[in-house]
Amino acid sequence: MRFGSRQGSEQSATVPGDPRAVPVEYVRYALLGLAHHGRAARVLMVGLGGGTFTTLVHRALPGVSVDAVEIDPVVVEAARSWFGLREDARYRVHVADAADWLRRDRGAYDYVLLDAYAGEDIPAAVASEAFFRDVRARVAPGGVVAINIAEPNASGVAAARAFAAVFTPFECRRTAVDGNVIVFASNGPRLPDPMATQRWLADWDARGVTDFSLRALAALPVGGATCERLLGAAVRAP
Repeated sequence: MRFGSRQGSEQSATVPGDPRAVPVEYVRYALLGLAHHGRAARVLMVGLGGGTFTTLVHRALPGVSVDAVEIDPVVVEAARSWFGLREDARYRVHVADAADWLRRDRGAYDYVLLDAYAGEDIPAAVASEAFFRDVRARVAPGGVVAINIAEPNASGVAAARAFAAVFTPFECRRTAVDGNVIVFASNGPRLPDPMATQRWLADWDARGVTDFSLRALAALPVGGATCERLLGAAVRAP
């Protein structure tokens, strides 16, 4: 799935017949937010794309309920037609403006992944401090929030700074190949327990849910110059 043009960057990809494959790099890293929480029961994604992340979570974690909010019905239809999106009682897709939906719905989530893009840019409506405060109101105590920044310049910098003004970033990663930046944050002073995170990662790998080791991915270096430029001293390590 590409936005804007056929030459645009890949936003979603899947391997037909191989549900364990996760070809899009940032989706692999986004799974780390579940590990940082350790016992998430409710997950929210803002921006569906092909639904590869939410479909994987739905398949791999049968005790977890998943909501996704996507403003463009064409994107949702493409996810259903080409990426195997299948909703049920645990997996619901809401066609709505995320800013309006967050203020209207009253559920609380353990892990929220923010991945709303128009081409390479983050729309201003979902990149402001006001929007992030609405997100924070929907995060359960001890919850984890992550934002995917595909273009760590211009609008990406502004979004990262606004995000860090509302949440407490504790980890920042840049994907090795595509150059996406994923910032993980808490909604308060409590940071993830590294031992609990490692136990969750070991269990994930032991079940063979994906065709790569998430534990090995988590062991790769964090931070870097791009993260420092985006967030400065805002990241607090656990």
